[in-house]
Amino acid sequence: MKKLILTKEAVEKLERELDLLIGKRKEISEEIKKARGFGDLSENAEYHAAREAQSLNETEILKVKGMLESYELEDAGDYTHDQVRLGSQVEVLYIESGDQDEFTLVTKIEADPFDGMISNESPIGSAIIGRKAGDVVNIFTPGGSVTLKVLTVTN
Repeated sequence: MKKLILTKEAVEKLERELDLLIGKRKEISEEIKKARGFGDLSENAEYHAAREAQSLNETEILKVKGMLESYELEDAGDYTHDQVRLGSQVEVLYIESGDQDEFTLVTKIEADPFDGMISNESPIGSAIIGRKAGDVVNIFTPGGSVTLKVLTVTN
């Protein structure tokens, strides 16, 4: 299994998320207790909804705990100042279309493609990590093959 690479900021975000999820336990427990008072549990929609919320919350807690127990902190020393790494702002040119795009390379925890934040585990992110301005990369994405040129890298 591939080791999860996180930045210090991503670890802090996960720790805050875990605290919130653990804090929700009491609230959900109160909802279950309240719903039990409504009578027959077999036909009690509030009870079933609260139990479902509890199940989803516990699943998220396990997921976040798992990430926090098995990550590796990104070491910026592994890259030179001009290489793409986590936190780099990258401008690329899509060779076939001539379109340009600019984004920041982040962990999957911080990724938000609609806000210009792409994951280092995405096809493009994993293909350009360690690359430098001027490098041309052929990438296999779910939408097909894409060739792009790294125009600028800002760290």
